[in-house]
Amino acid sequence: MARHARGALPWIAAALGLAALVWAAGSLWSRNGSSLAPRHRAEALCFALASPPPYVPPMTVEPSAALVRGRFTAAMPPSMALRAAMQLDERMVLSERTERVGDYDVATAWLRLPGAETSHRWLVVGWMEGTDFAVCSFRFVGDADELTPAERQWGGRLLARILVPQNFRAGVLPPFRLRGSRDGTLPVFGPKPKS
Repeated sequence: MARHARGALPWIAAALGLAALVWAAGSLWSRNGSSLAPRHRAEALCFALASPPPYVPPMTVEPSAALVRGRFTAAMPPSMALRAAMQLDERMVLSERTERVGDYDVATAWLRLPGAETSHRWLVVGWMEGTDFAVCSFRFVGDADELTPAERQWGGRLLARILVPQNFRAGVLPPFRLRGSRDGTLPVFGPKPKS
């Protein structure tokens, strides 16, 4: 019987070693959090701002991303699709431009949208992918009614991070992943908004 116990000892030690390794890997995985793959290019660009070095403006910036499928023709200019999708009128548009980035024409616009407690200034980026309209929007939370020089500066830095040719290659999503988001919520950049 003692001989059988001695023969089983290496197997028991191996099983305990394997259990310890699985526990350590699980512990490391839960500490690092899982990563979330983007569903579309617009979401990937929001993820890009969270990748190192992270985008850290002095004001709160809340991102969002959407893909409007099949609502427009492939020949629709992105600036027109942006105005139609967001139901914008001239009073809401502070500035806008369209430029070629990679394989796409990309429209960017600073918007002032009606709001209650805080001013609602948004930097919006949109482009057509066939008949689909993709859009990233970034809400700059502030107290002033006008777009501030700091918001323009940090908006420019944001655009410099995401409007690069490798992020706009047809048929290829940018390689960004969001770490640590269990529910898919996009991160808020800068100081957290006051509740």
